[in-house]
Amino acid sequence: MFEIREYQEIAINKLFIDVENGLNPIVALPTGSGKTVVLGKFIYKYLEKYPEKNVLVISHTEEILKQDYIALTKIFPGITLGLYSSGLKTKRIFKITIAGIQSIYKKTKLFQNFHLAIIDEAHLIPTKGNGMYRQFFQKVNIKRAGLTGTHFRTGHGYIHKGKGALFDTLSYDLCTMDNFNKLVEDGYLCPLFSKPPNLQLDTDGVKVSAGDYNLKDLSIKFDRNGITKKAVKELIKFGKNYKSWLIFAIDIKHADHINNELNRLGVASRALHSNTSKYRDDIIKEFKNRKIKAVVSVGMVTTGFDAPNIDLICLLRPTKSPVLHVQMNGRGLRTYPEKSHCLVLDFAGNTSRLGPINHISIYEKKKGKKGKKIVKECPECGCLHHPKVVLCNVCKHKFEFKEKITPKSSETEIIRKNRFKWLKVSDIQYHIHSKKDRPDSLRVKYICGLFSLNEYICLEHQGYAQFLARNWVKYRLRSGYSFPETTQELYDISHTLRKPSDIYVEFYSNYPKIKDAIFVE
Repeated sequence: MFEIREYQEIAINKLFIDVENGLNPIVALPTGSGKTVVLGKFIYKYLEKYPEKNVLVISHTEEILKQDYIALTKIFPGITLGLYSSGLKTKRIFKITIAGIQSIYKKTKLFQNFHLAIIDEAHLIPTKGNGMYRQFFQKVNIKRAGLTGTHFRTGHGYIHKGKGALFDTLSYDLCTMDNFNKLVEDGYLCPLFSKPPNLQLDTDGVKVSAGDYNLKDLSIKFDRNGITKKAVKELIKFGKNYKSWLIFAIDIKHADHINNELNRLGVASRALHSNTSKYRDDIIKEFKNRKIKAVVSVGMVTTGFDAPNIDLICLLRPTKSPVLHVQMNGRGLRTYPEKSHCLVLDFAGNTSRLGPINHISIYEKKKGKKGKKIVKECPECGCLHHPKVVLCNVCKHKFEFKEKITPKSSETEIIRKNRFKWLKVSDIQYHIHSKKDRPDSLRVKYICGLFSLNEYICLEHQGYAQFLARNWVKYRLRSGYSFPETTQELYDISHTLRKPSDIYVEFYSNYPKIKDAIFVE
């Protein structure tokens, strides 16, 4: 049985309420935040209230169909599930059925007794024309809901708005900057550090087709031996401390050229594209088991690809599509043991063009006005950040802001308040914090005069939260003491830990965050 996280419960409940109210809702969940858990538990909740009804899960790729089938089998043990897909060579229909849209859109008579359809990766439904999804829903009177990590489409905007939208409301959005960042801070997602390499692919003069760069034009301009060698050389330089590289190429020939250059320089790599698709499972298995260091992909490892060991993403495929931008970078968001972050080497300039993936720019440039700057570069280490970030999360450089005083009345601040402040610590208290269905953590209470705040050390959690906790302990543990492996062991020696004299606090929301500390002994 899957562990249910608080934000997943919120998503499930809000989705359920909107379906109950007759809406066609979507939920936006970043890659790695547990979309299949939300899918399965939502179906469980729906059938618990309506046991006589039937549920259809629809997607477009065999990879996602298999993932959903495996996940739902675990959530509904002992219950036979339907799987209807020509590509997977099975056409079984039961109370809960997972189906490929390509296989069912002309077989609508078989699904007239279904009551709810959930579309996985809902952003892939075209907003124009009369595609497979529209043909299906025109003939099957059924409620629908959607799950996606990118609730927008190039040239249309948000998929629950505007003419032609199959959905009419956004039940819950975990992809907002604040929600996304909280998932990272809580250890559910791995942080991404974006660094622009010296080599940048200049897209000036490249034609645009259907809202994105023309692939043929991109290939002619950038699939050149000199460019490939420079890019791979720089990739190897930056990637020496990273174990699993995922590289995005323009087309098949470009992928093969990159792969050949990596192999020539001694990097174990495989190309994954339509010509090697029959080896897809073997290549992914080798990559996950770290038998090869790199995979060079063309359109095969965005939506539905799950390899949490990825700790470096290399973008050699320029795009104007915010969906593709988020999907490519999203491959690095999953947590993994010994993986503190994922480095993004953006040769393509996608981050500068489209913005950070938790603050994608979904707007059109107005005539006669310049587009607003959507990222800024740290002058110390070169990593890219959202324009409002005060402190670089890599080298801790503090950005300076030039404040403007507005002459007219406004609800916004006239002068930006300082979000960061050093506080003198007068006392520290330690407590074991218990939460249902979660490992214990150590609650550290800092008393700073009349003000106090808490910090939670999650030593027994997994992924990034545990990594942060072990670093916290390592910095405070005095010599002569064994490293604690449990929260109880840490609590038992808490009175011996080094205590900071001052802490650096970020006052950004209702939950201030400790960013740094000074120890004077």
